[in-house]
Amino acid sequence: MKTEITPGVIFGECLVDDFGTAQRLGGAPFNVAQHLHALGVASILVSRVGRDASGQRILQRMRDWGMPTHGVLEDDALPTGRVRVIVDARQGHRFEILPHQAYDAISLPVKVTDRIPWLYHGSLAVREDGPSRTTWRQLRARADWRFVDINLRDPWWNPEILAEVMQDSSVLKCNVEELEQIMRTYDLPRTSTLREAMEAVARRFHVRAVLVTQGAAGAAYGDETHFYEAKAVPTTVRDTVGAGDAFAAGWIWGSFREDAVERRLQRAVELAAAVCALSGALPEQPDFYQRIVARWTKED
Repeated sequence: MKTEITPGVIFGECLVDDFGTAQRLGGAPFNVAQHLHALGVASILVSRVGRDASGQRILQRMRDWGMPTHGVLEDDALPTGRVRVIVDARQGHRFEILPHQAYDAISLPVKVTDRIPWLYHGSLAVREDGPSRTTWRQLRARADWRFVDINLRDPWWNPEILAEVMQDSSVLKCNVEELEQIMRTYDLPRTSTLREAMEAVARRFHVRAVLVTQGAAGAAYGDETHFYEAKAVPTTVRDTVGAGDAFAAGWIWGSFREDAVERRLQRAVELAAAVCALSGALPEQPDFYQRIVARWTKED
């Protein structure tokens, strides 16, 4: 795959992360959409915001960055998504996710084509049996290639819908705690290594490849024949919010360039580390990406 392919679809929540003293734009699909746009990968973000100040802020950010906005519809009744982010000395951050937000009522935009070359989505936006879940199923049926980035936040997931989300995905991404949760939830056999656990999940859900992030321990990739690991990149960590989203974007970017798997994994880890050095999940200026791409291009 190349960066000049037809734009794909990024489906799911865009919201405001509420830190109490500061509110920052977020939501994994929104974060990935900005990262990929700035890296030169075109996509349509399919989401929903409220007709409120937060929704206007999200749409304005997209316009300011030159991102297409026609896939993000406005809701007259439901508010723009909001997540309360609570600093926790032991866990780093805890997330209090609010119910019945605009991203629970995502409808299919008229301009989305019948065939979708690639689709990125998570699991949070399909938490309710409603419009968003219906739209996701429509998009999934049209997608040639699907990157699934699960986000298991209690109580906003259940085994039945999670199994449907993961089934037959091209790439399944999770963190190591979520991998362990999947193993327990679906009574998969105990394994002695990370590679064996990833292989067990891939077999159970007919997944082509699995990516696992491990924080300071780096990340791993596995498919039916290969297994690779990458060490974390040293950085000054301001916070880890959005690191996994940056990792996903770095991997997808490398996939579209047809980079070797080891290089994709390393660059995904590098982008995640760069975001950890920021306050919040997204950089405010495009030169953040320009510096990274310039370095990667030089390495090529």
